[in-house]
Amino acid sequence: MTSTNSRKMKSSDRQAVIRRATTLLQKRYGRSVPKTQRDVLHTLLFAITLENAAQEAAEAALTNLLGGFHDLNEIRVSSIAELESLLAGVPQADWKALRIREALQFTFEKYYIFDLETLKRKTMDLAEKQLAKVAYLTPFARNYVLQQSLGSHVIPVDDATQAVIHWLGLAPREAGNEATGEEIKSAIRKQDAPLFCHLLRELVTDRRYAGTFTPANSPMATGEPDAGVAVERLKQHMAHPPRATKKLVKKSRKRPPVASRAAKRSRTGGGTGGGTVRKRVTKPKASGSQRRAER
Repeated sequence: MTSTNSRKMKSSDRQAVIRRATTLLQKRYGRSVPKTQRDVLHTLLFAITLENAAQEAAEAALTNLLGGFHDLNEIRVSSIAELESLLAGVPQADWKALRIREALQFTFEKYYIFDLETLKRKTMDLAEKQLAKVAYLTPFARNYVLQQSLGSHVIPVDDATQAVIHWLGLAPREAGNEATGEEIKSAIRKQDAPLFCHLLRELVTDRRYAGTFTPANSPMATGEPDAGVAVERLKQHMAHPPRATKKLVKKSRKRPPVASRAAKRSRTGGGTGGGTVRKRVTKPKASGSQRRAER
């Protein structure tokens, strides 16, 4: 249910705030989105890594992960712990390791090759439904792929970027990540959305401001969002940031579930479009009599 306060900012007010905030942030973080040449599958892997993380940290983590294995199939059959160790530097590396492995497993079982380019030939609805079948995938990762690879007009929002969106009064404080993206989608042009999302990420992962966009230091905590002063508040906040009152992202206490032995065995079957599937084989231990004979 939407609160009375959260309904006060009109769509036209949101448009003005987003436009002015974009101009302000461009002066600090630049006027363009980092250019990449990723296919759909690698965009999905990057989206998983990017959630609640800084752009540079996500880039480095994914590069480290891909460089630590022979191919994507080897990543698919590896343990969460192995993947997590290579994703150091981004929050919730254990969950991201699980999601990356599940994304590769889904792709392998669906297409028998590590390629999701067929999503580009589907309607947005069908592409979204296909991505929704990936186990543990978050709305942020799904919407990031839809925006970056398929050109859909969606706003990928994670916990980090949601904090500043709510702080500015652009969406109800009680709205979740996906609902927050829907709230502001109509107030921003499709061609401007990727830049706005990038600038917000640069802001909330900037060490000077990370963890400072909280209801406690927002004037709208007990009042109504005021579009007329929202950007001025942001300007003052950036000039004189308060001390962070909590970490940007809370580390999950609950570890990702471990796949069953049967599920693990099933991951080693079949073939890939990029080469032969490699099974992990452990050399059996020699018995006591065999060791004595060898001596």
